[in-house]
Amino acid sequence: MKRLLVLCFIIIATVSCKNQEQPLDVATTEDISTSFVEDENTYEGEFILLEDAAVLTSKNEIYAVRIDDKLKQLHELALPLQKTKFDMVNVILKGELVPNPLLLETGEGWEQMLIIKEIIEVTPATSAAVVAPIN
Repeated sequence: MKRLLVLCFIIIATVSCKNQEQPLDVATTEDISTSFVEDENTYEGEFILLEDAAVLTSKNEIYAVRIDDKLKQLHELALPLQKTKFDMVNVILKGELVPNPLLLETGEGWEQMLIIKEIIEVTPATSAAVVAPIN
């Protein structure tokens, strides 16, 4: 439950920081998403892996991410781009959405789970918001 609270806090902090104005010459995540999306199986957003929970926060949705070999590969690519383990990274992924089995079993979590098929791009997050755990 503590992990879920920390994860929700991270997402709220990230979403609230996106409303801040940026200089005109800085490309935002929204600019990238509208210029890149090839098909409905391409997902873009901010990714984070905390112990046993992985989340992709897109412009309009939040998805759980299935923990498997592709997720571990994505995490290895993300590690050098994170200043702390609580930093999110921007990703572009191809995958498949399925109903979240954890939500069906326990009633906790997001409605949909993303199964990663291909990692297209991993870049540092443009947001400077970092949330530290509560001790």
